[in-house]
Amino acid sequence: MASLSVIVPVYNKELYIDSSIMSILNQSYTDLELILVNDGSTDDSGKKCDYYANVDSRVRVFHQQNGGVSSARNKGLNHARGAYIGFVDCDDTLEPDMYEILMRNAKKHEADISVCGVQKFFPDKVEVYYGTGNTTVYDRAEGVSALLKKKFLRSVYDKIYKAELAKSAKFEGRINEDIYYNFLVFMKARKSVFDDQLLYNYIIRDNSVSMSKFSVKWMDTIALSQKIVAACKEELPELNGLAREFDFITHISLLNLLILSGKDAYLEDYRLVVSNLRDYAAFAKSGVLRKKHEYAYRIFNFSPPVYEQAMKMYCRLTDADVSKKV
Repeated sequence: MASLSVIVPVYNKELYIDSSIMSILNQSYTDLELILVNDGSTDDSGKKCDYYANVDSRVRVFHQQNGGVSSARNKGLNHARGAYIGFVDCDDTLEPDMYEILMRNAKKHEADISVCGVQKFFPDKVEVYYGTGNTTVYDRAEGVSALLKKKFLRSVYDKIYKAELAKSAKFEGRINEDIYYNFLVFMKARKSVFDDQLLYNYIIRDNSVSMSKFSVKWMDTIALSQKIVAACKEELPELNGLAREFDFITHISLLNLLILSGKDAYLEDYRLVVSNLRDYAAFAKSGVLRKKHEYAYRIFNFSPPVYEQAMKMYCRLTDADVSKKV
C-alpha cells in the first residue's frame, strides 16, 4: 500500500492532462498512488486516464457522471488508501521533488498538514506565493490564522494531509471549495508546517473557473465565508475578528464582480450582498480592516454609483484580476 495518495479530478483537459500526470508519476518520491477521477469528461480525457492505468500500476481510475470538482475530490477521498493525501488540478504541474519535500517535512515536524509555495502562471504574467525559502511550524490556532491571513495559499493542491484528517471533511460548494475544506481540516490539525519553496505550478488558462464572470455559483463564496465566521465564533473565539474580516473581504470581492458583470442582471444576488455588507458598519470603523477596504466601504455607503465608477477606474488603472473575469 502506497504511503501517499494523490487525487486528481479530471474534466475535459485532454490537451493538458499528460504533462500533469507525468509530473506526478516522475516525482522523486515514488511511494504513491495516483487516483484519477474522470468527472464525466466529454473529450478524450477519460481514455487518457485509462491509458495511464494500463502502463503504470500506481494509477487507479474512477469514472463518474459530471458532478463538479467537489464531487470528484470526495470520490477520490473515499478510495484513497495512503497514509497521507494530496490533491492536484489536472492541468497543473509539480516540481520533481515536491512530494519528497512535503512528506519529509510532515514526518520531521510530526505535522498533520505539510504545505509548500506556489507559482501561478497567468497568460501574461507569473506570480509567486511566496518563495522565501523559510519554514514555519504552526499549532492549531496559528494554522487557522495563517490560512485566513493567506500566509500560504488557501488551495489544496500545495498541501498533503494525514489521511484520517483529510477524510474527516468533505468538499462542498462550486467556488472557494478549497478554502472551506482547508478551514475544516486546519480546525482539526494539531500541527502544520509550511516550507516556502516554489514547488507547485498552477497554470491559469482563459477558461479557468477562477477567471470566470459572475454566475449564481459565486454566491457559494459568501455562504462558506459565513460558515467560517460561525465556526470561529464557537470554537476559536480569539480568531472571530479575523474570520469576520475574511467574510467582509469576500463580500466586497463579490460586490465588485457583480458590478463588473452587470449587477442589473443579478439584482437579487446584488441586494443580498449589499444587505450583508450593511451589517458591517460598526466593524468597518473598528480599525481592523486594511485602509483600501475601509475606504471602499465608506465610498459605497456614501454613494453606490460613485463607488461603481471609482472601482471600474481602479480596475482599469491597476489591471486588476477581477476585471479579467468579465
